[in-house]
Amino acid sequence: MQLAKIKTVCLVLVFALLAGVSNPVLASTLREVEIVAQLVEFDPDSRVYRASGGVILTSGDFQLQAETVFYDQETEVIRAEQGVKLQTANGNWEGEALVYSFRGEEGTLTAFRGAIGSSYYTGRTGELREEEILVQGGSFTRCALASPCVKIKAERVRLVNDRVEVGGGWLYLKNFPVLPLPPVAFTPDQFENWPRLELGVNRTRGLYMIGRLTHQVNEQVRLNYGGGVGTNRWWNIQGGIDWDLLPGLVLNSTLTWEEYFRGSASLRYNWAPVQFRAAVQRNWDDLTSGEHSLAVGGPLTDKSHLELSYTSSFEEEEQDVLQRADYGLHLTGRWLSGFILGAGLFYGEGDHLNDYSLNGWYLRTNWSGGINFARTWRIQVAGETRWQAGIAPRWVEKQVNLVKDLHCFQVALGYDLLDESVNFNFMLNW
Repeated sequence: MQLAKIKTVCLVLVFALLAGVSNPVLASTLREVEIVAQLVEFDPDSRVYRASGGVILTSGDFQLQAETVFYDQETEVIRAEQGVKLQTANGNWEGEALVYSFRGEEGTLTAFRGAIGSSYYTGRTGELREEEILVQGGSFTRCALASPCVKIKAERVRLVNDRVEVGGGWLYLKNFPVLPLPPVAFTPDQFENWPRLELGVNRTRGLYMIGRLTHQVNEQVRLNYGGGVGTNRWWNIQGGIDWDLLPGLVLNSTLTWEEYFRGSASLRYNWAPVQFRAAVQRNWDDLTSGEHSLAVGGPLTDKSHLELSYTSSFEEEEQDVLQRADYGLHLTGRWLSGFILGAGLFYGEGDHLNDYSLNGWYLRTNWSGGINFARTWRIQVAGETRWQAGIAPRWVEKQVNLVKDLHCFQVALGYDLLDESVNFNFMLNW
């Protein structure tokens, strides 16, 4: 064993010495290439190098490892076999065999697999083309398990710069297809752009499934669309756009059908540290209702945020239109670990459009957050109450949820204390 090790080291050193002095690969004006291996052979007639045994071939930011490598100095083409590992500026890749042309800056890696950031990719082949990689028969996931909990499979996946473009495919839970995907593009390390899936059951929808997608059109525009269906004759279709109009200025809009059309749009402008927001909502049921709001806010301290807002709302009736307005100052903060707490002083006037409408001065309190009582178990609560002297508190929201993390999934069992209803959700947790 010791003699074999000495022979290997000597061969590497001898080849490195020859490469540094007279090796035509390094001396070529076409490309500088360095090869380190247990055995290197050169055919002067074909000008082909054959390296075997722990081969490492390096050229700039291109580094290749394999058991056997052939390098044609004339055509600048590499052929590598057995345990191929490739490192480039675009990522780290592995496969069974590689054919790559330095001159054309393109090649094909069979049994392709690798990673970009926290995303993992596999495929029959990976075609490397300058700044992009085209994966045929590909799948990708953010799950590091040998058998991923959640993955996306598509016949064609394009990786370019920091974006993934899919020409249609399927979302898989383990090895079971559950949701067809239209052509979609997103950034791998941005969670909000990945497909979403929610399975659940509640009193309104019955047993239901909802899928949502975000398509990154360009750096400024993102399209959102999705839908759902439930056993209680419930169904939902939605679509929207997020548009970065100018630096700091963002337009968000959504149109939803769920029993009737609902639309919303908001315009936000960040002028650090202050944020301005204008929003409008419309519900087109048998009669129209809606809301307009204006708000300006910013940080008060490192842990708190202060916002001044004005909201006007209306609801059409057959013979009349009900209207009201609410305005006030609202303070929120993270003063308690794991929770967001808020309190605000508001003034309301006009018609009562719901059970918690109050006229005159009143106080709003709200809270949301949770406590981890085990490594993968969590209790979450959310609530909002309105207070006015002389009357009982008006509850707007009162919920409690028991949440369990299952690696790439999240399971929640919840209870709504206002509706006195139980709900169950099974969601992706990329």
